[in-house]
Amino acid sequence: MTETTHLEAKVLLLEHDAHQCKLLSDFCDSVGLLPLLRTSHDSLGCLEQNKDLAGVLLAEDLPCGTHDALHLAESIHRLRPELPIFLRRTTTGDLNALYREFIRYPWATGEIEQLRLGVERSIFSLRYPTALVEGIVDLTLSSMRSMFPNATVTAEPPYVVHDRIIHGEVSTIIPLESSWCRGYMMLQTEESALRQGMLKGFSYDGVGGELNFRDLNNMLGETTNLIWGAFKNRYIAPISVSTQLAQVPIVINHAHKYISFGSPDPQLCVRYSLCESTRRGGQPLVIVQRFIFNLHWSPEQFAEYAASNSSEAGELDLF
Repeated sequence: MTETTHLEAKVLLLEHDAHQCKLLSDFCDSVGLLPLLRTSHDSLGCLEQNKDLAGVLLAEDLPCGTHDALHLAESIHRLRPELPIFLRRTTTGDLNALYREFIRYPWATGEIEQLRLGVERSIFSLRYPTALVEGIVDLTLSSMRSMFPNATVTAEPPYVVHDRIIHGEVSTIIPLESSWCRGYMMLQTEESALRQGMLKGFSYDGVGGELNFRDLNNMLGETTNLIWGAFKNRYIAPISVSTQLAQVPIVINHAHKYISFGSPDPQLCVRYSLCESTRRGGQPLVIVQRFIFNLHWSPEQFAEYAASNSSEAGELDLF
């Protein structure tokens, strides 16, 4: 029960040296990083297109036109301060104090182990039990297929993110509290895609037609509640929780589609695609699920709960 899964994570790779590109690509494969190789000229555009990154790998000598790589790092940090920046040093001098504030993971060229330690400390600082991750995907698929019986629902491989950018315009948040975790589950989707899915008949007969934004909100809310109920039945023991437990503010900036739960820890993320059952092609309805264990997270306590539940039930219902 203590086995943890090493999830994947997307990173922006800003590297120009062919030899280093090969080394870093091999490194990413070995640790579960999915590198998006870009130049300095399209790096900020890549940030705009990808809202689910976990970090940035940047070469100190990357050609950047009139500026240098450190100025680029500053621009990246200003746009997405939650992303850890891993700077491959090509000089031996100390970084300026200004740059040390946001380049917290410099590593010397050739010292891959130094980079590995930084990635483990930041991007993969939380590990998730394999049974929990697979169980979450299983119960979520079952819930979504129940809410959208006329759609084909599939899940992409789970991954971790450090970004705090909201996907789409419609979001739901519901708290999770157990002996082994305290935090939130969040569903996010685009309003237009959800509307189109309803017009295509993804849900029950009669759910469609003239849907206003409140109807769409309710549909995602009901989906969230169904998933939460399945999660609660499977993973949350009936224990009393003190009302005096600490809380942190949740900050939402709608103009920038940004949300913060007050924790720098990575978040567990799964993307689900809903497509028409009777035809192929077309734009799917994408629903993004995130788990934010910002108040308490203990894989060891989860293992104890799972083992206890298994001994009481004869076998653990996780799949």
